[in-house]
Amino acid sequence: MDHLTTVITEKLFGAIQQSCILCGYQCSNELCLCDDCRKELPFIEHHCQSCGLPLETDNTVCGQCVSSPPPITNCVCLLDYKAPVDYLIQNMKYHSQLSIAEMLGKLLAQKILDEQTPLPDQIIPVPLHLSRLQRRGFNQALEIARPLGRKLNIPINFTDCSRIRATTPQFDLTINERSNNIKNAFQILREMNSKRVAILDDVMTTGSTVWELARVLKKAGVEQVDVWTCARAVVN
Repeated sequence: MDHLTTVITEKLFGAIQQSCILCGYQCSNELCLCDDCRKELPFIEHHCQSCGLPLETDNTVCGQCVSSPPPITNCVCLLDYKAPVDYLIQNMKYHSQLSIAEMLGKLLAQKILDEQTPLPDQIIPVPLHLSRLQRRGFNQALEIARPLGRKLNIPINFTDCSRIRATTPQFDLTINERSNNIKNAFQILREMNSKRVAILDDVMTTGSTVWELARVLKKAGVEQVDVWTCARAVVN
């Protein structure tokens, strides 16, 4: 049987085998991630509902958020930002492996469905400044949002919010520097009619970026702002 005949036969009678993103082993599921590698991912079982910080128990809010609540209603974090999650996200962002964005969006959607998380009116991917978007060629938050929105049947709004300052990359900065760096970086282009929205980002560390975006969204008329993120990093 020649190659073309094989491909047509597989399309008609079964799924074409794909390679696992992590180990390269053949798999046939929609995630491009084999069952063994999926089981080894560092899923966050318990986290603060305000900032996503991993917790050992099923407490709802960490002590820091009790004393100084962030400007959001709820936070959902999928994975701990450690191996192999750091490898996946860096390859997605810096090597244009958008199949990873597809996989992360589907995994996050499943977590939201499993936990019966209240759904927003729309999803807002954290925007990139135009200069960075031109260099990278895509916004990773938007690419994650596409499969997420499809699975949850929620519209994605990537036109009404813009990043108006080309900020320094956050990973090079201290906690205080991050807050100052991102201040006044976002602009809402029109009044928001949604009562509840979810900000989507790939990685959350101190929360400075999403807190700032939540602040301007509320100023534009949004009543409740949630944060959904694929990975939660912790500053040592």
